[in-house]
Amino acid sequence: MRTWFLIAIGCFLILPLETLATTLRLSTDVDLLVLDGKKVSSSLLRGADSLELDNGPHQLVFRVEKNIRTSAREQGLYISPPLVVSFDTKEVNQVNFNLPRLENDKESDEFDRAPHLQLLDGNAAVIPLKIDILPVKTTSQGIDYEQATQVYNKAGKTASIKSFATMMADDSELLSKSSELDAPARQSETLTEQRLRYWFLQADKPTRDRFLQWVKDNPTQ
Repeated sequence: MRTWFLIAIGCFLILPLETLATTLRLSTDVDLLVLDGKKVSSSLLRGADSLELDNGPHQLVFRVEKNIRTSAREQGLYISPPLVVSFDTKEVNQVNFNLPRLENDKESDEFDRAPHLQLLDGNAAVIPLKIDILPVKTTSQGIDYEQATQVYNKAGKTASIKSFATMMADDSELLSKSSELDAPARQSETLTEQRLRYWFLQADKPTRDRFLQWVKDNPTQ
């Protein structure tokens, strides 16, 4: 029995670090808009109380939405400006939002002027973070939070993570070169198809195999 126990411990110790993950606990008072530079799909969040993240640096863009008492002593919906928060989960297995008290107009006005909150791990210890207000532009199509986050990250501001700005931002330039694909793109091939082919060719074999298995498990409807 002792031998099997030691073997089990040894197997655990040699597991790759990539298998570690962090659980982001969602809050009913938080509207998550962008995760690590990419827009969050509403279908992904529907009915979910948490998301699984890799261990490492992360960035959230969200709004606080909460019913508060207005100056007229009525209930009203408070919506904060979009906030951007960056943090690292290298040694964290759970992330929980800890919002300040927001019950009335005075407290919400103070939060608008100087937004602040905490992220706590599974032991209620504070996770270091950087927080800022995300500048956005309203157009006739609304607000493109993903594009605004790209601009913010490229600008190197308080809570920027530049690696999230460059993940897909510069591949159009790469794809303009004739050498990165095995064969010239067909006239009917879309830019999305070119991108898929390009990044597939850049991946190692295990990554390609996992992707192909995912495609097999998720056929188009």
